Amino acid sequence: MTHKIGTKAHKEEKWKEAIEVLNDTVNTKLAPSEIHGVGVFALRDIKKGEKMYQNTIPNLYDLPYSKFNKLRPEVKDILLQFFSFKTIEKDATFWYPVNSMQAYINHSENPNYEPYKDIALKDIKAGEEILENYKTMTGWEKVYKWLKS
Repeated sequence: MTHKIGTKAHKEEKWKEAIEVLNDTVNTKLAPSEIHGVGVFALRDIKKGEKMYQNTIPNLYDLPYSKFNKLRPEVKDILLQFFSFKTIEKDATFWYPVNSMQAYINHSENPNYEPYKDIALKDIKAGEEILENYKTMTGWEKVYKWLKS
């Protein structure tokens, strides 16, 4: 069902869509890594084969703070870390993601993430670090000289 642009029903439909997209795509966060500096960690359990949205370009959302209670708690927490209450309450427009999560994924010979398909290679538990095998990249020997063949 489509609603006339600008109507309350249209706004509610757009907000519902934004909530669904955010709840589905916001599934990782940056945190200190024991492997190397900063890493990417699962916010919730992620199933094998599930799309992970680590290379997603920013989207503009118009979601009033009053609707944040419909977000998963971990999604709400992540968004509030980036955007102050005042900004959200006043403007309700924000970009997410604010950076490419894929740029922070660390290397492992036993990865749980496939960057080309952007999917989980195995079940990943909440709090687990997301890891990819850098050796699957063309020219990895030149970029990651510290890795051994």
